[in-house]
Amino acid sequence: MSESQKDPLELNQSEELNTADKPVEATAEEAQREPVEEAALVNHTEEEQPAAATPVQPAKQPMKAWPWMIVSVIAIIALIVVLVRESSGNTMNGAVGELDGQEITKAELYDEMQKTMGDEQLGATLDNLMMLKMISIEAEKTGKEVSDADIDAMLKQVEKQYGFATDADFEQALVSSGMTLDSYKASQLVPQLELRLVFEQKLAPTDEQLQEYYNNNKDAFATSPEQVQASQIVLETKEEAEDVLKQLKQGADFAKLAKEKSLDTTTKENGGDLGYFGKGQLGDETVEAAVFALNKGEMTDVVESSIGYVILKVTDHKEAVIPTYEEAKAEVKGQYLDEQINAGAADWMDEAKKELGYKNYLTKEDATAAEETPAPSASASAEPSASPSASPSASANP
Repeated sequence: MSESQKDPLELNQSEELNTADKPVEATAEEAQREPVEEAALVNHTEEEQPAAATPVQPAKQPMKAWPWMIVSVIAIIALIVVLVRESSGNTMNGAVGELDGQEITKAELYDEMQKTMGDEQLGATLDNLMMLKMISIEAEKTGKEVSDADIDAMLKQVEKQYGFATDADFEQALVSSGMTLDSYKASQLVPQLELRLVFEQKLAPTDEQLQEYYNNNKDAFATSPEQVQASQIVLETKEEAEDVLKQLKQGADFAKLAKEKSLDTTTKENGGDLGYFGKGQLGDETVEAAVFALNKGEMTDVVESSIGYVILKVTDHKEAVIPTYEEAKAEVKGQYLDEQINAGAADWMDEAKKELGYKNYLTKEDATAAEETPAPSASASAEPSASPSASPSASANP
């Protein structure tokens, strides 16, 4: 993916959509959650001790970046869409507003936008608009259409992937960024679904390829991720931890020792209970690897971590619920195609621009311009030709 093709939308942990700094390659093997802060393991302050253990909550992941988007000013694009497309009249003299009895025309709006944004930024916005039209043109050639059911299904996958419990929660995050659900569908979901149609026809993935992709990325299709419930005791030194571990192996009560000795003021009063958490949520790979390797009722040895020396006991272990290939086939194909799009969209767009005669008068980009062939160098032109006809005659003369 080229650096110029970036997604302006990114979802942070406060459920807001912001301008992205760089493209995100969305693959099926990406972690489904961001690590929670290390304070989830231990909190050395005495503030806000809960009365009951609070389960570790999934953190929000950056919103997937579609490969065809570029960085631009969201508010300006929204202004173009709302005021220009939906205003009365089909010419640049059409009114987009009125003040003191005088109409404000599309032409005046465009002139002001050009002054404010400059040709480069306005040209980038034009490029974005032309990219969307190009995708729609190429998708139409496949003879298939994106249905409302396709859009709704993809929206559900997005909400699931980024941890939104309800449609209302997701819509609120969009509102926080100045977007509506309809504009998100039109600017994000529909073009991506159209690209899937294009790349499905271009690549024609076989059932064997999709089955292999599913086998290599099963965790990505889990309807419920693998989770562990564990309790912890955090100690300052290895010697202290080894002593506590010895007591535990001799039959001491884990919850009692956690209350007496753990440095974790957040969980010690609850016997060290961390609640349920999935992979990638503890913020410490060493601790996580140790605890996920255990079965219910088993206990780790002393584990050194960034917060101290930790002993964990698994009180429950839920395996991931993964649908069969046949059950997840539609989602498998979608994610497979998304990966192929991320890898090949830039080259595809270059070719489509040439085919459709792309010309952006603001950025001066002309995809139809013939590439100049370098002229032969003087030294090269001075050298005798080594043509097949010359070789025999040369060999015939000693």
